[in-house]
Amino acid sequence: MEPTILCTELYLRLGDDELLVIDCRTPAEWDHHALHIPGALRMSPGEVAREHRMLPDDELIVLCGGAQDGSDVRRVCRLLRMHGREAVCLDGGLPAWIRGGYPTERHARPQLALPR
Repeated sequence: MEPTILCTELYLRLGDDELLVIDCRTPAEWDHHALHIPGALRMSPGEVAREHRMLPDDELIVLCGGAQDGSDVRRVCRLLRMHGREAVCLDGGLPAWIRGGYPTERHARPQLALPR
């Protein structure tokens, strides 16, 4: 099982220079739920896997997904840890963060172009 961080601990550390939160929800999940953790970087699991060398190696990387059991971010966490990154999964994912009443930011949903 990959290491986790509790929502309370993440909340206390938000804004630290040594912390990077990555929202790993799929594009469909991102579009469906217009909330995210303040300051989170949006990268799908595939993007994290492809671009992991670009991520900092001196920060705690917190992976946040849409599944409460963390099944959507565990594989990405393992990959990052195999490549020397300090990575953890947010315990309960975004649903636990929202249920706990922690701060969120609203992101814009894509607008469909209307035919002219």
